[in-house]
Amino acid sequence: MRPLLLVLTLGLGAMGLGPEELSETQRRSLEVALAEFHQHPPVQWAFRETSVDRAADTSFPGGIFVRLEFKLQQTHCRKKDWKKPECKVKANGRKRKCLACIKLSSEDRVLGRMVHCPIQTQPPREPSEHQEAQCSRVERAGEDPHSFYFPGQFAFFKAPPPN
Repeated sequence: MRPLLLVLTLGLGAMGLGPEELSETQRRSLEVALAEFHQHPPVQWAFRETSVDRAADTSFPGGIFVRLEFKLQQTHCRKKDWKKPECKVKANGRKRKCLACIKLSSEDRVLGRMVHCPIQTQPPREPSEHQEAQCSRVERAGEDPHSFYFPGQFAFFKAPPPN
């Protein structure tokens, strides 16, 4: 009986997270990511999230950093109506796989964001290292730059004696 429960649990985890499984901060970050996505001029139709594959948040002194991986699918609605509940997913609509990195302050203000949602049938135009670098910049948004020390970040030299 226990091995069956383990298999069911692992299977559900592989299918993605439901909206009810997201924390309040993760839900807010998903909303920010969807709003950012729908602001881009090439997007003409509203999209709806079909799954959240991964969601993780990390607390920092300056706020909470949220990383989301989710899928979107085109609806029958125009992009200005993306929040309307009657906008249902179009059966053969375009699909997108997204990576979003959002940094929220303790006052729920957006400190930084990066949303990357290529069409699933397109080959990636940007290497994943570029996306990770953008995510890292968002992660550090609103933080004291002196709180992050990396080896080799500072160099010291001895000035020559005055003449």
